Amino acid sequence: MKRFNFRVVLPHLIAVAIFLLVAVIYCKPALEADTVLKQSDITGWLGMSHQSSEYKEKNGHYPLWAVSMFSGMPAYQIFMEGSWSPLGPLNKVFQLWLPKPMNFFFLACISFYFLCMCLRIRPYAAIVGALGFAYCSFSSIIITAGHDTQMFALGYAPAVIGAVILIFDKKYLSGFILTTLFTALQIGQQHQQISYYLFIILTGMTIAYIIRLLKTGQAAHLSKSLGLILLAGVIGLAANALVLLTAYDYAKDSKRGGQLVMDSSTQKDDVIKDGKTTGLSKAYAFQWSYGRAETFSLMFPGVTGYGTHYAERDGEQYIFPKLDEKSNLAKYFTDKLNVPEDQAANYALQQSRDLYWGDQPFTNGPVYLGAVICFMFFFGMFYLDSKHKWWILAVCIFGILLSWGQHLPGFNYFMFDHLPLYNKFRVPTMTLVIPQLLFPVIAALVLDKLVENIDPESWKKFKLGAMATAAVFAAVLFFYAGTDFSKENKERTARFNELYKTADASFETKLAGLNQSYRPESDNQLYEGMIMNLKGNPDAQKTARELVSALRRDRAALLMADIIRSFIFVLIAAVIIALYLKKKVNATLLLIGITLASSIDLLGFGAKYLNEKSFDSKEKYEANEFPMSDADRMILADKDPNFRVLNTASLEESKTSYYHKSIGGYHPAKMGIYDDLMAYQLNRSPNIAVINMLNGKYVIQQQGDKLVASRNPGALGNAWFVKSVKFVKGPVEEMKALDQFEPADTAIVEEKYRNLVTAYLPADSGASIKMTAFDNDAISYQTTSVAAHVAVFSEIFYKDWKAYIDGKPADFFKANYVLRAMVVPAGKHTIEFKFEPAAYYTGDNISNIASWLVAILMLGFIVYFVKNNVKNDKVVTSQKS
Repeated sequence: MKRFNFRVVLPHLIAVAIFLLVAVIYCKPALEADTVLKQSDITGWLGMSHQSSEYKEKNGHYPLWAVSMFSGMPAYQIFMEGSWSPLGPLNKVFQLWLPKPMNFFFLACISFYFLCMCLRIRPYAAIVGALGFAYCSFSSIIITAGHDTQMFALGYAPAVIGAVILIFDKKYLSGFILTTLFTALQIGQQHQQISYYLFIILTGMTIAYIIRLLKTGQAAHLSKSLGLILLAGVIGLAANALVLLTAYDYAKDSKRGGQLVMDSSTQKDDVIKDGKTTGLSKAYAFQWSYGRAETFSLMFPGVTGYGTHYAERDGEQYIFPKLDEKSNLAKYFTDKLNVPEDQAANYALQQSRDLYWGDQPFTNGPVYLGAVICFMFFFGMFYLDSKHKWWILAVCIFGILLSWGQHLPGFNYFMFDHLPLYNKFRVPTMTLVIPQLLFPVIAALVLDKLVENIDPESWKKFKLGAMATAAVFAAVLFFYAGTDFSKENKERTARFNELYKTADASFETKLAGLNQSYRPESDNQLYEGMIMNLKGNPDAQKTARELVSALRRDRAALLMADIIRSFIFVLIAAVIIALYLKKKVNATLLLIGITLASSIDLLGFGAKYLNEKSFDSKEKYEANEFPMSDADRMILADKDPNFRVLNTASLEESKTSYYHKSIGGYHPAKMGIYDDLMAYQLNRSPNIAVINMLNGKYVIQQQGDKLVASRNPGALGNAWFVKSVKFVKGPVEEMKALDQFEPADTAIVEEKYRNLVTAYLPADSGASIKMTAFDNDAISYQTTSVAAHVAVFSEIFYKDWKAYIDGKPADFFKANYVLRAMVVPAGKHTIEFKFEPAAYYTGDNISNIASWLVAILMLGFIVYFVKNNVKNDKVVTSQKS
């Protein structure tokens, strides 16, 4: 074999060592024994998946139907177990078997480094880009939030791009196999939205290659490349058929497949068919849209006030950003209202959450790409002559425009209605992962070209880049000078002032009506809260206005501090590059200086959201997150396990699911019919008839500082016979019919199921139906009746359930909007429901075959590579002899 050239490998080893070292230092608490990262969404996942985990302990496999939330839904939307895949261990290899969250950052760095190698960027320049991508603030924020699949999918994205570039660079074999591998791994992380944005990047890059190759007369190479990319993509998709087929099949029945609209005149922006939107409603999908001015956060993180992050460990609280005794808010209390300093500081601390004043309802934190990375990007737009520059710029602009969502309605509503599958996703802010990935690519390309050589035009282009950056600073300073730093519903303020001036005995009632019509923003809440506290004081309104003004001055101070901070980092980077261009420092100092400046910038800010307070001991974490209340103990004392619980203290949460079969729950892709039911029957004032039909045997309520459980005597049990069926036209009429009906006597059924409601008689007292066996994926009932009756089951209707009467297939239909019902013939019978999702079994078989194909391709490539090296070595040896 060829002699091992350590000098060639050394830079790569150094890069890997740096990635590992930075991850270990940044996430040091993860190395402590029995320590876990506290993640809110993972906590929620633990709650919703707990019953499935218990099921596996008992049965040896996970169930396909989950029963612990939303009265039941497909479990593969929570946790899915398929056949063993050889791709699973590869995930651990690329993460170097590191503990969470080190593995996220290391994977992202290695993946981006691979992309840089495919772009032929020098290793030490690639390090800057890799760290810039991995440690963007968005990474730390989504990790602490618990968006693990999102971070893993984002981590693999650069590797997919790099592998595709290899194909376009005529490295057909290695490019094809690696594209297949990384596509399979990326999609396998089960975050279709990130995969979708990756496809947008690949589309932009492919269009650029198509134009270039056609212009240079390389049509044959283009055809071969596109064919290999398509084939690799198909195999990568097939390796994840289990994930994709079940997701696609379920999407049509999830809330992403459409939401009920009771009054179409209220949602004129949506396409409505048969009473439902054709995808997510625009109001819901665009709720978290990045503000236009908020986009400055890419370079100035506090432009609209961050987003408050809370953490606690060993009784010590951590808040960022924090209003303390030095804040304008605290000083106003002490100087103007004579409030003691400690009380003023405590009040200011409580208002820290109001520092965010952007256009999103709230946020966990800004997307900050780093001042140094942004400066390098602007410089690169003038300095680079790379074939990748213009498509990267175009795709970045496209991603930013998409992130504006409802704040650029003409463009984004068109995209929502016409871009394939785009209306299945929400949170437009997430499209900022596109510049997160591509800005560092430009930064790495810039450093690589600087190290390669200094041409006569370099200084001129540097000055243009500096001028462009100065223009951005001028723009943000102009914004600073021209904005009022308010987050206020001004129309509500005007209406509230009118109510307050004419306050009478009906004031509270009118205020409740105001809440229905005008949503209060943080400034409204602060203003109105102070007025109510000072009720009767003639200066109440003036005092409240001054208090809000103090908060706005704190927001302004936050932005100015970040402008100065970013200026310092840009100045450091600019000076280093200028000295290099003037040949005052060498390439080594240039690389070290930019690497340190960028890393200190990003890691310093990221540590505001991910730090030692983000961790806790496993024992304390579980005890704090899932404490068993007296209400839980009372319910668990019930020997009958087959009933449901409604937690009115918080309907959209999954902690109740940890101990009980919950009527509520939280999942961004809950079943569409159940989402409709929650929206119109369970939220605000729950409909007791609906609770009864869902077999809500216990209701948990908040009383003071504790939860109290009470038994619902009206719960209808697991199944019952009804006296009549009421047919309605369409889902809107069906939902309206639930407002006033008696589920014990009547079943509400859509006209489209009329042919399944064969001849029946009203149920009498002699007829009986009883559940005899319950398993997540199979339920059995025994019935006795002298005539055919309509039975309603307190189980959620879903197309992949199959019904059997005495072992023979039987028809069933949807009743009461969400439940199952069927006509049961006279006599004694055994009814069985079995969950048999064809998409799951088909997908598992395809995934199994395709994942082994990927593994064989990878193994074959390794064998080919080794044999080719041996062959080449023999040729060289014979020539020497």
